Parts: sequence; structure tokens; C-alpha cells
Amino acid sequence: MKKLFWLLLALMSVPLLSPAQTFVITGTEIPSDLLHQTYGTMPKSISAYDISICNVTAKTQSIVSSEIYQALSQSNAGLRPIGRQIMLAAILRSQSRSFSNILTLVLNSASGVLSALGGARSAVPPAAAGIAALGAISVQQLLSTLKPSRTADQVEKFENEVLEPALVLDAGSCVERTLFVASSASAARPQALHIQMR
Repeated sequence: MKKLFWLLLALMSVPLLSPAQTFVITGTEIPSDLLHQTYGTMPKSISAYDISICNVTAKTQSIVSSEIYQALSQSNAGLRPIGRQIMLAAILRSQSRSFSNILTLVLNSASGVLSALGGARSAVPPAAAGIAALGAISVQQLLSTLKPSRTADQVEKFENEVLEPALVLDAGSCVERTLFVASSASAARPQALHIQMR
């Protein structure tokens, strides 16, 4: 009887000695066309996951993004998480290389050159240079009117959806965030993620 009592006591104390899980993180890969539509052009080795971070304890817990990055790297060595500020810089930089921005720059230069040619003595008739300059300025205005404010919208969406440096979650609550990762060409990216953290 004594042995049975000690055995039951030992079995009941095992959960108390081992740390319980605190967070469960699950996620699915965001399709590349949706990623492009939401955040703009991305390098081929960059992908993103829509992750759900859930606090599975009975009290408020905090977690920092570096812990999530480490857990993800340990669970899948082929994935290298990318920080929030690095991705924001990459998105803003890709916007400066868009076709409409390059065309606007070319039209700015052309209208300046044509205006200078119209005022100077050159082989180009002043009326033709003036008409070409007015045409370049008109197209610039049209481009700026038609061009959506994608950069501002993308930055706002980025700020609202991408994983923050730190999160505080109430007991039993979950949040959804976007997590960017780089993967090596040889490693296959998993379609889904499931990580348990203590």
C-alpha cells in the first residue's frame, strides 16, 4: 500500500516539475501572388507566413519576437526569420524602383531639357520644344493622379500586420501576425508551421 501511495504521488508531481507549454504558434504560408499584392515585389528567396500566436496559460504572458525566431529556426533549419525593420526597408526600397517612379524621373528630366532647348538657340524649333515639354509635364501630372498611394497604404498595412518586437497576451488569447522568412534554395519551405514554446 505504501508503494502504491508513493507511486501515485510521484506520478502526480511530474507535471509540476516539468515546465508547461506557454505559447502555441501555428502558421500557413502566404501565397506569393497575395504577398506581392499586399507588400509589393519580393526577392525569390523571401516568403511569409500568416502565424497565430496563442497564450495557452491561465495568466497574462509576454513574448519577444527573437524567441519566436529562435524557435522557428530550431524547428526548421532551412528557414531564417527576417526582422520587421529589415523587411520594411526592403519594401520601401523596391517601391523606389517601380516603373512609374522611373518614368516620372525620365519625364522630369525630359521636360527640363526641352524647356532649356526651347529658350536657347538650337536646331529644335521653340514651338516644338514647348509642345514636347508641355506634353511631358501633362503626362507627369496624369501619372501622379493615377498612381495610387501604395507606399503609404503598404506601410500602414505592414505596421498593423507584421510581428512586433514584443507581444503581451492575455490568458487564452491569440493574435495573428505576418512573419517573413528567407529560405535557402535547396531547402523546401513547409506549407504549415506548428511550434510549441515554454
